[in-house]
Amino acid sequence: MLIIALLSVFTAALCAAQYFAYRRLRLHVERGLKVGLNGYRPKAAVILPCKGLDHGFKENVQKLLDQSYSRPDASGTANFEVIFAVASVDDPAYPVLKELAENVRAVNTKVVVAGVNRERAQKLNNQLEALRHVSADVEVFVFVDADVVARRDFLGHLVSRLSDQTVGATTGYRFYVLHKLNYPSLLRSLWNRVSAWELASPSQSFAWGGAMAIRRETFDQARVVEAWRNAADDDLSLTSAVKKLGLGVYFVPQCLVASHGDTTFDEFSEWMNRQMILTKVYYPSLWWKAIGRAGVLWLWLLAVSACAVVGFFTQKADLVLAGEIAVGIIVPFEVWLIMQAQRFWQSVLADYEFNLSRSLLATCLGIPLAHAVLPAMTLWSLFSNRIQWRGVEYELRSPTETVIV
Repeated sequence: MLIIALLSVFTAALCAAQYFAYRRLRLHVERGLKVGLNGYRPKAAVILPCKGLDHGFKENVQKLLDQSYSRPDASGTANFEVIFAVASVDDPAYPVLKELAENVRAVNTKVVVAGVNRERAQKLNNQLEALRHVSADVEVFVFVDADVVARRDFLGHLVSRLSDQTVGATTGYRFYVLHKLNYPSLLRSLWNRVSAWELASPSQSFAWGGAMAIRRETFDQARVVEAWRNAADDDLSLTSAVKKLGLGVYFVPQCLVASHGDTTFDEFSEWMNRQMILTKVYYPSLWWKAIGRAGVLWLWLLAVSACAVVGFFTQKADLVLAGEIAVGIIVPFEVWLIMQAQRFWQSVLADYEFNLSRSLLATCLGIPLAHAVLPAMTLWSLFSNRIQWRGVEYELRSPTETVIV
């Protein structure tokens, strides 16, 4: 009976930790959605580094160019500029960007060619080159990715929260929308949702490079350019630099964006390995928390498995019962939590045309596999510092030393 009690308490504690982390984020989002735009409308530079043509590339870029972010003088004139950056004119994105830039009239738009620098990631090289072309009167830098599907007031919401001087950077986040309900896509979606819980944590909140904004003054004070000069990561290195100033990173719920979520196992494995190792190098406190959580989940999985196997072979009914009770607690709880979260995210992402309910059953069925695979892939980052990113392999020797392998 002692084993039953201990494993039941252990399982209940895991469930409680998940619930309170999710609840914290939900309350943050609910409060944030009640806050409208304020009058803070400084001139912004939207910087978009590109490589290749992502799903919906042209449409996504057009949405950024169509942002309703105008001067506060009621003239209606756009108060932002857009700078696209590619490594080479041979990049498939280059002619598409040139065409878009030539056809837009309301927004000052530039396309720059960054070249290649083997001492940092190509994305960072593109961003640093783009910064050299920002107008002198720009007060806010906004960094976005090409897979962001932005609503019309996306830029306004991302920038307006910077009026709070305790906020060093604002951030959106991605929500993977699945069209193919395969396990790799489900696992990435589940991992991404769990990671989002930390966005509401004052100590562990982080910027997401797909949609982040920072005052130019803060960017200079935090010496972000120096942090990026020999790095492989933009958002977590910016997060660490901002937090060293004693400033926070604020998640703007209106800037949660839908992203194309279909993937293969190889793509998912490469993606998750990259997320974990980048976190390990550039935001170690969050990485250690992830390692601790993964270790606890694997300890729980081993305990349940041991009870089932040993109980079966030794015919000890109390061991089998302990494992059954643990599974009987955690699986219904997590199904319930997913159903709650699914309905909630559907309401938050109401501006996007898709239906999350079609993936609900598949997401629930992915829970058993997620318990085994996600902690294991998280723990794997203990043994490697190499990542693959858009066809290039990097070795991250330190936050200030990156080598292209």
